[in-house]
Amino acid sequence: MTRIALVVLLGVSTLAGCTAGGSGASPTSAGGTTDARVSTSESAGLGCRSDYTPRALPTWATAGFNPPTQPMPHVLGDSGDIVAILWAAHDPLVVPPAANQNNKILWVPRVSSPVGAPLEIHATLNGTGETATRTVDGGPGPSIIDLPSPGCWSIGLTWGDHHDHLELEYVAG
Repeated sequence: MTRIALVVLLGVSTLAGCTAGGSGASPTSAGGTTDARVSTSESAGLGCRSDYTPRALPTWATAGFNPPTQPMPHVLGDSGDIVAILWAAHDPLVVPPAANQNNKILWVPRVSSPVGAPLEIHATLNGTGETATRTVDGGPGPSIIDLPSPGCWSIGLTWGDHHDHLELEYVAG
């Protein structure tokens, strides 16, 4: 089976198992693959989940980690151009923010933008018309992203001329 056919098959089988509320299952990576096309198909379409199991980051997102192969809870953008690294493996993003923990996300882009260009975040709560806009000054990097309501948020990301999308679940605190 060709690599493209395998990627398409993985994507179709992933979409077939989706529900509006997400499956709660964590995507896995065969052998910790770092191929963005395979990783993207494994994470795309899974819907939201609030428990992010640590797994191997794409190789382009490992700078600064010691060891660089350290598994981290994360969500890869649909296009494979950005990854949202979450700091608490089994602690969800919470609304309202928890008193003892931040909704910390490290945004790591595969493709860079002009120095100082902000990361624009346009979030839409799935199944509603509720939206929120956030900006990470200076571009992708460390951030605390609090959103107004619990639920599955569709996140459109823009930095410089680059765009990607992912979904994050925020649970009621």
